[in-house]
Amino acid sequence: MRVIKIILSLTVCLVIIAGCATVPTVYIQRPWMRALKLNQPITATGQLKIEVSGSTIPLVGSEQLTADKIGKILSHLFMRRGYLITNADPEYIVRLIYKTKRKDALRFSSVYSQFNNIAAGSGVGATSALGVSVAQDVSALAYNSTTISQQNVKQLPSYTHTFSLEIHNKSGRLVWKGESIWDSEELNILVNPFVPAMQLLLSHLPSDQAIRPEIPELRIGHVFNYYRLECKKKWFACPALPYPITFKSGIALSKSEKVLNDDELERTRIQNPYALAAYVDLIQTAESALPDGDEKKWKNPINISLWKKATLGGQYLLGPSRKPLNILVKLRGKTEGYRIEECNVVSDKEFEEFSVQLSKWKRALQEYYDVYVK
Repeated sequence: MRVIKIILSLTVCLVIIAGCATVPTVYIQRPWMRALKLNQPITATGQLKIEVSGSTIPLVGSEQLTADKIGKILSHLFMRRGYLITNADPEYIVRLIYKTKRKDALRFSSVYSQFNNIAAGSGVGATSALGVSVAQDVSALAYNSTTISQQNVKQLPSYTHTFSLEIHNKSGRLVWKGESIWDSEELNILVNPFVPAMQLLLSHLPSDQAIRPEIPELRIGHVFNYYRLECKKKWFACPALPYPITFKSGIALSKSEKVLNDDELERTRIQNPYALAAYVDLIQTAESALPDGDEKKWKNPINISLWKKATLGGQYLLGPSRKPLNILVKLRGKTEGYRIEECNVVSDKEFEEFSVQLSKWKRALQEYYDVYVK
């Protein structure tokens, strides 16, 4: 009996340890970028005209279709921040210039630095660039304290992608400029991380907080189809977090959906599965994340121990009916990144409680980064 009790106790301890959150050790390597501006405010609901031009040097022929595609993506990202796109008497002219150039080179890869296979999303109008900044700073701190134990070297075709995003006022003066550059094995500039890089730059611009992005509603009986196509075995990059995010190996649907038998399914708490597209969008686009660590430790927001668990929150309009949604996504840290523990549509009261805590966190970030005497 005593042996059995000891075995049971050890089993319980192992289960508890396995379920504990930890700070991930795999971080997201982001493209190089910077944003520069004049001391001239840009209206968050301003009217913009978008112009796109560029070149893909290994290819020949017109770039018009590529430029049109980039223009549509950029328009979508700006509209979700509250800006209006127009060709008639705009307040600002937005010019995006891109260039792709082939450059074969030695490629270094390590177990701690990986951007490939990260899923990319559209963009969402969100909160403050400080939420993005703290993710970058935590990532840099984690990288500097990590010993790389395995590294591979190989020579592959490589392409350098560069883009410049400029905003000019009515008089033609340049008032804001964002730039980004990255190397990739992929010739197509539109492949990841183009959208995440664009979104990270736009996070430095003001946004209309009242905007609720519109998101498609999933058909009844098709949630698992969407999961297989968009979520299964994929990792997501969130602007507000330094570590990659994934679902568990599967998804168990709530009572409103038929639970499908699949050997890879695990019990992930996905409530209201009709909103799964909204959960995925939020995971890929949130510009602020609330760490679930002790508030007393918020004085040092780049303290890595704060980021064992985190919560994302967002508000959407769902489907053709434009039904208002408040959603929360809770994340738990594992060695390889964050696992999605729970997604849910919550009440106005519960979302307000989250918003109050998030506001406190943003004030802590402002206090931390405001280092100059005024």
